[in-house]
Amino acid sequence: MSFSFEVKKELCSKNEAPRHCNIAEICAIINTCGHIFLNGQNYEIKIHTESASVAKRYYMLVKNNFNVSSSLSSSKSLKFKKNRQYSVFIDDSVSAKKILSATGLLNPNSKNIPHKGINPLIVKNTCCKRAYIRGAFVSGGSVTTPEKGYHIEFVNQDELLSLALSGLINSFGLNSKVMLRKNYYMVYIKDVENIVDLINVMDAPVSLMNFENARILKDMRNNVNRRVNCETANINKTVDAALKQISDIQYIFEQKHHGRISDQLLEMAELRLKNPEASLKELGSMLSMSVGKSGVNHRLRKLSEIADEMRGMK
Repeated sequence: MSFSFEVKKELCSKNEAPRHCNIAEICAIINTCGHIFLNGQNYEIKIHTESASVAKRYYMLVKNNFNVSSSLSSSKSLKFKKNRQYSVFIDDSVSAKKILSATGLLNPNSKNIPHKGINPLIVKNTCCKRAYIRGAFVSGGSVTTPEKGYHIEFVNQDELLSLALSGLINSFGLNSKVMLRKNYYMVYIKDVENIVDLINVMDAPVSLMNFENARILKDMRNNVNRRVNCETANINKTVDAALKQISDIQYIFEQKHHGRISDQLLEMAELRLKNPEASLKELGSMLSMSVGKSGVNHRLRKLSEIADEMRGMK
């Protein structure tokens, strides 16, 4: 079960809000996945969705707020054979006209020709803006599972509707953007904090908690991985340095030039050969006169310089 499915399921299971909010949600669903028909003087509304929860949600919103009965049907999707397509059809012209007028999709000043859009009166209240965004998400939105990445989007075929939706989202201080992808317009957010705020705007507290928990676990794993990688890199660096030091010291001894180096360097060289895995701090404590890491590093570097000079003499 995807995270998007869980969010939509939670939103669709919410108790119906005040009528003005329900109308805003109905408007969003029609704008996103609905079709409005005008046959002569007869109006019809039909929505298509792959979510049974969305179809049921829309069906109940229409029935409870307009006392309108609609026909609900399902069929196998031709594009995705495993998925089903759900349709809710309102073919009674009087009922359809009532819904279109209430949602602002029927403009009496344009000869009653239905036209998709967001009437400012429908989203005048903050609660209605939330309801519209909620309806747009359940009918055409998706959010990436937080373990995989941070991305939320709303898909629509109409540019003006997408721009208007982006404006509603951004009225809550968020930063959504609109882009064209193939034949669809996408309103999207990638910033994780904005995604969290948007889920909160849509009023999905359980999904919000799950998202935050997943984000915390992901951040913890990333921090652990970074620390492990850093420590591994440091270990590799230390091992490589130790191998180079041992190689240089062995070369000095093979060339029988160790009698020409100081007693301090000779002691250091012998300790490094006997303790190839010891750290600089441990080597420093083994010396007859203990020195710090910088002192040990200085002596080992001096031995390497001597070995390099000897190689250059050949």
